[in-house]
Amino acid sequence: MLERRLCRKIAPLALSLGATVLAGATACSSSHSAPPAAAAPVDAGAPFQADPPTVYVAKVKNLLVGLAPSDDEIVAVERDPAQLGSLIDQWMALPEYSQKMMRFFELAFQQTQVSAVDFADQAYPKQIAINSTTTPSLVLNAQQSFARTMIELLSQNKPLTLGMTTQQVMMTTAMKELYAFLDVWEVDDNGKVTDYFHNANPKLQITIEASQGPIPLSQSLDPTSASYMQFYDPDVTTAYTTVPGCEADPVVLPSSSASLHYLLYGSIDGRKTAAGVQCPPYSGSAQAPILQPSDFSDWTMVTIRPPAAGEATTAFYDVPSLRQATELVLEIPRVGFFSTPAFFANWQTNTSNTMRVTMHQALIVSTGSSIDGTDLTTPPGTPGLDTAHVTQAACFGCHKILDPTRSIFSATWSWNYHTQIDPTWTSQDGVFAFRGVIQPVKSLTDLGNVLATHPLVASGWAQRLCYYANSSPCDATDPAFVKIVSDFQSSGFAWNALVKELLSSPIVTNASETQTAQANGEVVAVSRRDHLCAAFDARFGFADVCALQATTAKALDATIPQIVSGLPSDAYGRGSVVPVLPNQPTLFFRAATENICEGIAAQVIDVPAAKQVTGVLGWSSAQPDEAIGDFVSLLMGLTPSDPRAVPAAALLKSHFTSALAQPGITATQALESTFVTACLAPSAVGIGM
Repeated sequence: MLERRLCRKIAPLALSLGATVLAGATACSSSHSAPPAAAAPVDAGAPFQADPPTVYVAKVKNLLVGLAPSDDEIVAVERDPAQLGSLIDQWMALPEYSQKMMRFFELAFQQTQVSAVDFADQAYPKQIAINSTTTPSLVLNAQQSFARTMIELLSQNKPLTLGMTTQQVMMTTAMKELYAFLDVWEVDDNGKVTDYFHNANPKLQITIEASQGPIPLSQSLDPTSASYMQFYDPDVTTAYTTVPGCEADPVVLPSSSASLHYLLYGSIDGRKTAAGVQCPPYSGSAQAPILQPSDFSDWTMVTIRPPAAGEATTAFYDVPSLRQATELVLEIPRVGFFSTPAFFANWQTNTSNTMRVTMHQALIVSTGSSIDGTDLTTPPGTPGLDTAHVTQAACFGCHKILDPTRSIFSATWSWNYHTQIDPTWTSQDGVFAFRGVIQPVKSLTDLGNVLATHPLVASGWAQRLCYYANSSPCDATDPAFVKIVSDFQSSGFAWNALVKELLSSPIVTNASETQTAQANGEVVAVSRRDHLCAAFDARFGFADVCALQATTAKALDATIPQIVSGLPSDAYGRGSVVPVLPNQPTLFFRAATENICEGIAAQVIDVPAAKQVTGVLGWSSAQPDEAIGDFVSLLMGLTPSDPRAVPAAALLKSHFTSALAQPGITATQALESTFVTACLAPSAVGIGM
């Protein structure tokens, strides 16, 4: 693109801009690695240099809400460093804080990194959904559900540890339907399906028609109506035109909860005709779903409980009732983060693993510690011990801990995460034995309580926040960190109190030397995908410029989302307590951010009135000085009192002037190129400058 060519032709200006950003703050001298944003810590023996408020206020505010600091905020902290805590309180009251924490909790509770096919075990031998319009929305709902649960619970001043014990979950109507459907579609350890809806309605037929016109859903669901279990689907007329022998109106399906589940999401299940023709499932169009777009956004807190004696479970197909429901009655136990469909999709088990991976990840999430052969805890017994490993010393050290601990999972759920019915497993009570804690567990509620009270919870979650803030661990023996962990525990696991104390501490601000700084140096990392996109949204007024919440292929066609998908992102790996945090400013990162910045420049510079989006900022090339001033303060995060601001503005002005002087270059193109140059400054694409 032309803007990229301009940036390269005026490379000395861009490099000078980076040097100016670095030279203007002592925090970016010997205590930092080389520009633009290095991932590795410097030599721990180098002389310590404290960061000034211009650096650490910007870092903390960006981490919490994605916004640049104001001059008043910088000045307030310069006058009284204790004011940072008050500012953090203000920032945590902003909606951007909840948005950033929601993404944090999605990752921390390991509810992400899944696609529709990852849910196939739970819907075996089907897929969880197949309509391209509704399936992405359902998967996104599943990823967000527990994070939204935590945001809601924490807003009520509930402890973080409730994440291990809660039987309340934030759900949409679609999520309520999914939970209730999985409750009647039983898959045992051998893959045998028991369809409880079919068993209760063996002679029922599901009729799907188009020629007779729409049928009110209330009639389709009314057992007394002549239209009971008859549904309108406009796709019936076109679904099987290319499949000889399958074209029909109406389509009649035998009683099946899976067929009815598919129908709600706009798909037609496969069937065998009277003539013996096997008709494949039809994924369906955007016009077919019974569930409406609002059914994927109507979040509400829902209590999940087992049925009382003789009580029926929640009907998964009764959409009108589900829309109003604040309670689900289910047979499958659902307790805490480790029982969600998304967690199961992440950590699928099988007949060999038999819940070990699921249990291990639950331990990692809860305590920040893993089973690695160093745990000297000795359980009083070894229920569920894999006999193949008894005589193998290298394996026994881990299996003697993991096998008894996972027994409560194998006694509760089948390998497809439905109710366990095999007496071999249901008869084995679990024994929780991990890192010095030994407790009998007879239910998931017992397990949740043991996890919530484990002595490693406080340090594990504080350390997880260290990685989030510093892209590196805190020194576990650092007196400052030890105090933070102790305060978190004594606060009753008040999450916001932990966030405030850690992010205002010198461990994060580097305002004074800590043992963590002595051990690690100061890590300056690239602004990974979630941080970078959140900053662009917050600073420019975009709703979702990176399309991270997009649910359709069409929404992902744009250039920026395609590039963003390749950016480094916070993630987690199987069996690891350390999050995957790519921090290096590689050439791939540099090229990707340049292209993203170009894409954003086109949306904020000289945008025609007809294409302007309400709330999104914009600049005119007829007023370059005003635009450049905003680029420095808003994009680069350098306030007027920052010693880096004036030289940065001068360099951007020089860039604009030089670009405009080139033959054939318009003022719009010159200002777009200037925007890209500012966008690539270390303070814009790095964390900790």
